[in-house]
Amino acid sequence: MQFISFKRRNDYVDDGGPVRHLDDSGLRRPLGPSAPQRIVMGAFVAAAAVIGAYLLYSVLTGMQAGGNVQASMEENLAREVPYNLPSLAGIATLPDNAAIKQQFVDAGETVYDYTSEEEAAVGKMRLIRLPPDVTELDAAAMLAGGGIGSLDAAKASLLLNGAWMLDVDRSEGTSLRVAYADFTSGSVEAAVQNAIASEGFDPLTTPEGGAGVDEVGNTYQTGTVDAGGTVGTWQVSAIALSSMYDIAGFPDDAVYVGVRLTL
Repeated sequence: MQFISFKRRNDYVDDGGPVRHLDDSGLRRPLGPSAPQRIVMGAFVAAAAVIGAYLLYSVLTGMQAGGNVQASMEENLAREVPYNLPSLAGIATLPDNAAIKQQFVDAGETVYDYTSEEEAAVGKMRLIRLPPDVTELDAAAMLAGGGIGSLDAAKASLLLNGAWMLDVDRSEGTSLRVAYADFTSGSVEAAVQNAIASEGFDPLTTPEGGAGVDEVGNTYQTGTVDAGGTVGTWQVSAIALSSMYDIAGFPDDAVYVGVRLTL
């Protein structure tokens, strides 16, 4: 029979005395990591420091950017910009859409016409009257990325404070609508009354049941007006601006106003 022998590990140390002690050389080895381990650990620490610095920079930059947007929005809304709203009853008597646009140009207004060829062919026109410190090029750049709702509060406030949008439709009769953001009235009810006064409409022409809140939440009032010998029907409606544009930072009491005249 063949025996397999095992070499017994020398667990004791003879230090020359009468007693042999357990070998403690393993315990006396340095407890710290080896040089390669220290290199790997250093790399991890350096990477963690870089990531931490980047996250901190991102947070601080985001906070600063948010603060800058809010400050710019407040500055833009503090501008006292006259709206110079068009008199719908007055421009309704002009012979065509080109004459309407020319009247604004002659008055020194800056207008951005975004009517498509298809719309123009059927008697429609869409344009924006811009605030004095916004150019047509500025407006085109702002609206190119998805409309007003895609802008941040700073850019949207720069454009909306003092601007109004005019839609004209002559495809079936004549319908004119002007819409704008109201940052000063403070409520939808006040915004409706201010718009009626601005257009020169007579609230006494409002029939019974011609005022209230419609099914989608608009506060409205209707009435009639003489436009060059033709009796037209007007309607003013208003709703919270946040219901139209999801733009963070806008004042809670900002209002979206629409004025329509149908002949």
